[in-house]
Amino acid sequence: MIVSEGRNTGLKITNQLNDLFGNHLIIKSMLISEIRSNPVDVDLILFTSAYLQRRAIKYIDANIPNMIAKRLIDHKNIAELISIEEGKDVLFINDSYESTQEAIEQLIELGLDHIRYHQYYPGCNSYPKLEIAITPGESQLLPYKPNKLIDIGTRILDIQSIHDLASNLGLDKYLKNSLVTDYIRDIIEISKSIEESRRASYESQKILQTIVNNLEYGVAFVNLEGKIMNINSKFEYILGLKKKDLLGKKLNDLIFDNTIELKDNNVITIQIENKELLVQVRQVNFSRKIGYIILVTYNNYSSKTDLKSDKAPARYNKKKLLNFDDYLTINKNVVKMLKRAKKFAKSDGAIIISGESGTGKEILAQAIHMNSFRNKNAFVPINIATLPKNLVESELFGYEEGTFTGAIKGGKLGIFEIANGGTIFIDEIGDVPLNVQAKLLRVLEEKKIRKVGSADEFPIDVRIIAATNKNLLNLIEENRFRLDLFFRLNILPLETIPLRERIEDIVYMLKHFINVNLSDLSNEPIKSLDEFFEEETIAFLKNYKWPGNVRELINLTEYLSLIYEGKKIAIWSLHSYMYDRMKYNEVILDANELWVLSQFEKYKNIPLGRTKLTDFAKIEGKEIGEGKIRRIISNLINMELIESYGNLGSSITDLGIKTLRKYN
Repeated sequence: MIVSEGRNTGLKITNQLNDLFGNHLIIKSMLISEIRSNPVDVDLILFTSAYLQRRAIKYIDANIPNMIAKRLIDHKNIAELISIEEGKDVLFINDSYESTQEAIEQLIELGLDHIRYHQYYPGCNSYPKLEIAITPGESQLLPYKPNKLIDIGTRILDIQSIHDLASNLGLDKYLKNSLVTDYIRDIIEISKSIEESRRASYESQKILQTIVNNLEYGVAFVNLEGKIMNINSKFEYILGLKKKDLLGKKLNDLIFDNTIELKDNNVITIQIENKELLVQVRQVNFSRKIGYIILVTYNNYSSKTDLKSDKAPARYNKKKLLNFDDYLTINKNVVKMLKRAKKFAKSDGAIIISGESGTGKEILAQAIHMNSFRNKNAFVPINIATLPKNLVESELFGYEEGTFTGAIKGGKLGIFEIANGGTIFIDEIGDVPLNVQAKLLRVLEEKKIRKVGSADEFPIDVRIIAATNKNLLNLIEENRFRLDLFFRLNILPLETIPLRERIEDIVYMLKHFINVNLSDLSNEPIKSLDEFFEEETIAFLKNYKWPGNVRELINLTEYLSLIYEGKKIAIWSLHSYMYDRMKYNEVILDANELWVLSQFEKYKNIPLGRTKLTDFAKIEGKEIGEGKIRRIISNLINMELIESYGNLGSSITDLGIKTLRKYN
């Protein structure tokens, strides 16, 4: 029995299994909405998602085996996606949030990351109306009629799910021997198509786009009918219109009382909104396409919105930025996150980087910018949490002269203007005031900004990378963050991993930064941590929660390197707040310490010393010598887990008993 959200999914998987197993399998299909009122009597239930399993499990017989299908994009159906132009926004439609998210991730992993995916599924209240829509066999869910619909077909079972199903039903021997071979051949074929297409157009388009976007001229390609087919960002800026309002429109329909004759080497001057523009026409031939290149520039450079007179963009362009190599890690999960970030760098979609403070969110933002086609332009960071709420809007969008008391003469550029053509990094996005969130949403949707105190809008071309250490969904529930802004920003989500979940990185970075600091102090580098720390200190640092993450670790290594005098660092030499945290909240014990403490609890009415404990260790086959037991007892006394009675020995304290209970 196949249990699915929609009938198309059930039918597709039924056909796939029939092709594989023929008459050896009897397949039924049922919608999740039908399972409550229909008894199920089969040998195996196949749920098409974990979400459906959770919904249905209470209505089925617990004795019937069930499994969750792993599904993937049918590679044979995605050739049409390759031809979509770089950076194009598309609406991806599926039957649930989970399946939509999973399918988009699979397309990106296949290498189809050159377009920006926006989600739509039943119950989704916020979505853009885009020219192109893509769906895996769920076209009946379309919320509107797009100009172009690409149906890539319902996702099919992956190889692992097919083998698991065959194993569950004892049908392994009936599987076609060529199953894996066919699957791999399909992957290779589509990979070759993607690579050939990319080699032919992707890189050259990116290079050309970067060059053209950095010209001081507005540039447009117009076909023989006079329709605008492509433009650069400066063309948008000069005409004061967005790209979507320009493409496909006739040039002469957009310049009102002016007419431009499309002939080679034509040069004229036109007037638009009190701006005098110089227009040059050049006829060009691109293979079989004949058209015209239109070059537009101001006839003079007195426009108050011309950024060339401001030194701020140049200052940000010259700033040295970090790259992916600066994000130190040997943790496989972090490496996987960095791999995804590198893919995101090749896109131009908005990004939200979420994670705790000190986990390197700005390093990621800088690295993404440095590996994007915007890397020759400005990277402008702003931390909302450091600004008074009444100044956030003017910092983002700038202001006109005389807008308020104390305003700078001549007005001020906002970071959107400064970063035009580049990237803005908005740290602590969750602290943006609600009234400014509405204006930020408009900028994202319209690609235009309006300075504080101005009635005019002008186009802007920036990529936004936002970061937060807060749960934005919680802020949305508390009406402190706009849901529509969240969806507009969260196109490409990244989540950093806290240091406490990366034990190998703790050791790796402690050694790295200790050696960096020791070299600055002209000391010899260490080869391993046990040259620098006592054994107990290393155990503590591995288990410490690191609330300040990598930033806290770097501060600690700088401090320890300064106080280092050649003797191994003990726990009590760490920052006092770390010791206090260990002492009262996070007592961390290794296996030997736990065993010793358990002996004190076992014989709590009899004070114990190192001699008796050494004897107990021998009896139990523990390899703990008297010297080590002496150090353990000393540590347990310092941690107030046992209390010393001098020569009479020691006994366990209430804190020691509580600590043992925690470990038990």
